[in-house]
Amino acid sequence: MIADLGPIDSATIQTQVYQRLREALFNGALLPGDSVTIRALATRLGTSPMPVREALQRLVAEKALIQLPNRTFRVTPFTTEMFIELMRVRMTVEGMAAAEAARRFSSRVERRLAQHNAVMIRAIEAGQADAVMRANRRFHFELYQAADMPQLLDIINGLWLRAGPYLMNAHRSLDDPTIFFRSGVLFHERIMAACAARSPKRAARAIAGDIWHSARFFRRNVGKINAPYPPEREPRTSTAVTSEEGGHHESVR
Repeated sequence: MIADLGPIDSATIQTQVYQRLREALFNGALLPGDSVTIRALATRLGTSPMPVREALQRLVAEKALIQLPNRTFRVTPFTTEMFIELMRVRMTVEGMAAAEAARRFSSRVERRLAQHNAVMIRAIEAGQADAVMRANRRFHFELYQAADMPQLLDIINGLWLRAGPYLMNAHRSLDDPTIFFRSGVLFHERIMAACAARSPKRAARAIAGDIWHSARFFRRNVGKINAPYPPEREPRTSTAVTSEEGGHHESVR
């Protein structure tokens, strides 16, 4: 999907380009096999290549992109080692965040989590897989924000940034992802119940169950995850990406 990045303030262009690219990785606008170039992005934005290069190199440092010759950057390929690392670190870090969120749980956070889960349920019934995935991320980010642990949130951001393209690519290739999505809703209900009971251990176990559920999904669909393009899409080089829902950014920073 090639779309306008929107108005860019020259004073903060590096940050803005970085955030737009993060959003594209989170929501599947950039998928395995997709690439962006410094020159194309800079031309589209009407700016010099330097801030664009710096934004792209930040994503290389976070292992979300790899740098190729000719100033081209491509979404990092998914590997078995990457899968093992992501699941191992997610189990530890997100478990800690969930436990702390349970200690700090409030009625406001409970309402917000319930709202995200309700959106997820409606999207499942409507067969809107992309909307399901967006609601799922917002549920998790809302929960981890409640933990009020900035360092952990930074780590979680990086993990989801790297996993985003593969989750989006895999579910789009499934004939019917409904069972997988409905299981995710049930895990969310367990997480909310554990937090409402102010039980850090139960919350951490519920998060671990949710992550393990995703891990099994990854393993069963590894071929689809690594497919460069979903059947309905043609190979292309992205020159720009759009922010989701008028600039909503799903980072928990």
